[in-house]
Amino acid sequence: MADGGTNFRRHRAGSERLRLLILILVVAGAALGAAAGAGAVQPPNKNDPCAKAGRDVCGTTAIGFYKTYRYGLRWFGDYTDVVPGIGTSFCIDLGYWYPSAKDRYVLDRAAGLRTTTGHAVSLLNREKIAYAIWAYGRSSEANHEAAVMLYVHSLMGDARPGEVDASAISSDVASLDEQIATSAARYHGPYRIVSGPTGALEAGRQTSATVRVLSAAGFAVPGVTLTLEATGASGLPKTVTTDARGLAPIDFRPTATHGVAISVRTGSLASTLPTVYQPSAPSAAANAQRIVTPASQHVERTVIGHVVKAHIAVTTAARPSQQVSGHVVRDHVTIAGATPSWHARVTVTIDGPYPSNTQIDCTKKAWNGTFTTSGPGVYTTPVATVRSPGWYVFQLRVPGDLGNVGLRTPCDDPAERFFVQAQPTLTTVASSGMVAPGTAIFDRVAVGSLAGTSVTAVVDLFGPFASSTAISCGGAPIWSGSISAKANGTYTTASFTPTVPGVYAYRARIDSTDLIRGTQNGCGEQTETTTVAGTPKVDTRASTAQVRPGTQITDELDVSGTGALVTTVTDELFGPFETRAGINCSGTPIWTGTVATKGDGTYTTRPVTIQKVGYYVFHESIPATPQSAAVNGKCGEAAETTIASSRPVLTTLSSSDVVRPGSALSDHIDVSGLGHTQAAIQVQLYGPFATKSEIRCTGKPTWQTLVTAKGDGKLRTPQVHIAKAGFYVFHETLVARDLVASVSTDCADTAETSLGAPAIITGRGDVTRVIAARPVPDAPTRIEIPSLGIDAPVIASGIDIAKGVLGVPANIHETGWWADGAVPGDATGSVIIAGHVDSAKAGAGAFFPLQRARRGTMIEVATNDGKTKTYKVVSVRTMPKERLPTDIWSQKGPNHLVVVTCGGPFDHATGHYRDNVVVTAVPA
Repeated sequence: MADGGTNFRRHRAGSERLRLLILILVVAGAALGAAAGAGAVQPPNKNDPCAKAGRDVCGTTAIGFYKTYRYGLRWFGDYTDVVPGIGTSFCIDLGYWYPSAKDRYVLDRAAGLRTTTGHAVSLLNREKIAYAIWAYGRSSEANHEAAVMLYVHSLMGDARPGEVDASAISSDVASLDEQIATSAARYHGPYRIVSGPTGALEAGRQTSATVRVLSAAGFAVPGVTLTLEATGASGLPKTVTTDARGLAPIDFRPTATHGVAISVRTGSLASTLPTVYQPSAPSAAANAQRIVTPASQHVERTVIGHVVKAHIAVTTAARPSQQVSGHVVRDHVTIAGATPSWHARVTVTIDGPYPSNTQIDCTKKAWNGTFTTSGPGVYTTPVATVRSPGWYVFQLRVPGDLGNVGLRTPCDDPAERFFVQAQPTLTTVASSGMVAPGTAIFDRVAVGSLAGTSVTAVVDLFGPFASSTAISCGGAPIWSGSISAKANGTYTTASFTPTVPGVYAYRARIDSTDLIRGTQNGCGEQTETTTVAGTPKVDTRASTAQVRPGTQITDELDVSGTGALVTTVTDELFGPFETRAGINCSGTPIWTGTVATKGDGTYTTRPVTIQKVGYYVFHESIPATPQSAAVNGKCGEAAETTIASSRPVLTTLSSSDVVRPGSALSDHIDVSGLGHTQAAIQVQLYGPFATKSEIRCTGKPTWQTLVTAKGDGKLRTPQVHIAKAGFYVFHETLVARDLVASVSTDCADTAETSLGAPAIITGRGDVTRVIAARPVPDAPTRIEIPSLGIDAPVIASGIDIAKGVLGVPANIHETGWWADGAVPGDATGSVIIAGHVDSAKAGAGAFFPLQRARRGTMIEVATNDGKTKTYKVVSVRTMPKERLPTDIWSQKGPNHLVVVTCGGPFDHATGHYRDNVVVTAVPA
């Protein structure tokens, strides 16, 4: 196979040298075109040893397909294994034998290319053939290879009309055929490398260029890999690839002034001309097809560029830009643009001081120094110390060499200026740490580090404050003055005379000017503090002169003589004392509190609860402090004395409202108003009484005792057993003592009244005394139980104390109503009506049928006011008389009716029936 690269170099030996540093590759393509041949030619011997039924039996067909069209059956595609070591190949002669390895193909070294009919194939068509089979003829797609085969034959020009028409094969093959023709027309060889820089070449300066590979048609070829080598430059990439536009941009930096040489070598490109093989076996030489195979080439070019000297660039910054006299300053230098081999000693000077930045002229040398460079980079100058206030400027001289142009930085570069100020020091001490009110004070001010400048120090005095921790310098000063200092030294302010106790603090400052950096000392520094001592005085008064136990009192304090100082007043409460004369302020107080004052004013203590009767007194004191003297108030002053007296309140409740005779009663007592004061309570029980209206709390009580109350709270009397039926009442009296008033409970209070429940005896021959009862407007007058035939008058009755029974009329046809019970229509309480069952002499009584009552039986009760109340029976019970429930007498709970008579067996020994019949009914 011929070397396409060698042919190309021989063809283009006179190409111009590229002058620029960066190359752009551009690949040109050829347009698809089909050329019709003058007519088909047949081989001398039509007996193709590799053909059977029109198909290749020698196994050399590779990628493609057979198709029958107007010219019969034909193979559309490539061949393989025809030439040893050569893979893909395409035939260029139509109508000849299939190629076979037996045909012994050899390289055709003849100049030019002709068809089998002797017509010359143009150079342009051969260049397109070479590009098409290299760029498209190495595919594994059958349609692809078929399109290349048709395109190659169209360029040979030996086909009959329509014989290589791709559209006759398929639309896909036709589309590929058109694409191949277009690309081959644009991008076929021979190729050349061209380049163009985008800037001047200067040693040490980054430079950009582009590289292109141009086709014979002048198109830049895309996708070409370029290998680059350079001398006299750095940063060049080893390889680049042309983009879709055929351009390959490259960046590099020239390193020497003697020039830059860049060698560019392409990757594989299509060979400029096709490689042709022809059969050499005797029988095949005139009968077998010739074949062409893909071949590649590499194109090289060396570009030489001229480089000028590098221009050194310097960027500087003086740091810090503002400095204090006597501190160090340095210049931060960035050197760029120099070649890597550049080395030099840079000279640095500082000029100044100048009164302003507009007067800088670089004529006042204040300091100079040097530093050594090792190529471009960032450097820091040696440190310099400047002591005089004013403006300064750095200036650098950077030397050049054969490859670099040196420079001197300008005198007026703002980045190189810096300003030096004097930083004065202030040390101040107040004239005294403690003075009495009316004593003059002043401040001593020591000024240093003036660096030859004059300053004015302003001194402010703040106060008075409650304490040193409360000092603040944010408001207006109480006094202000100034001193003029022309040299380092100690100065004294004018004096000030404070009259208000408290803490005062000096604060000095020097304000900033063009040449002075301001300063001030701290607020509240110990050496700057003076305390004006206080002489405290406390006037006090208790919040009230008279209280009851359980009441709170406070003490009010009028504090003076402390000015703004913080003090702590200790307030103690002593008591209780039995008399005013017994008051003293020794021993342990019953309460101690403290009040933190914030200067003169009126303050109030926390409340104190007085628990007992007696005399109480507040006593105040203030401990001595470095800022004030001690205070100890008088004991027993009238304004500080409070008298606690008591008017107690007794609330009592009997343990039970109804009990059986022989049972025990006690009284519950609730005492208030005593606080924690102890008192004696006399307890008396009066009774029995037949009716409530007879109750009295005079004369000799039935029972009495004395109990002790240990202050407010609840207590219970001892139990007392009652022997008889009737009403009993408790009566209590709290015994008076000093500052405690006597108090008694009301007599006949319902809560203090208990009933000894009477028996109900209404049997044969029973006769009781009817106690006169109070007239009641709506008292019952008649009872009827229609279903039992009961209809009887009702007479008001009381308790027969002597017999211990409820009084019932002697007439067995009349009934008795307990007049101290409820009446029909009341909201609460029991309406009790009792009647005889019979009599040994008179026969059946009014309630003889009562034992036949049942649940639901209706009862009617008429009253004095002409009304009738109806009740409905809810229970009928028969029980021994000694078990008659006490709750039938209770006036608690909803209003209800209880009808009682005698029943059960008659006891001749006692002369009474054994049982009671009890019928309970509720309003219907």
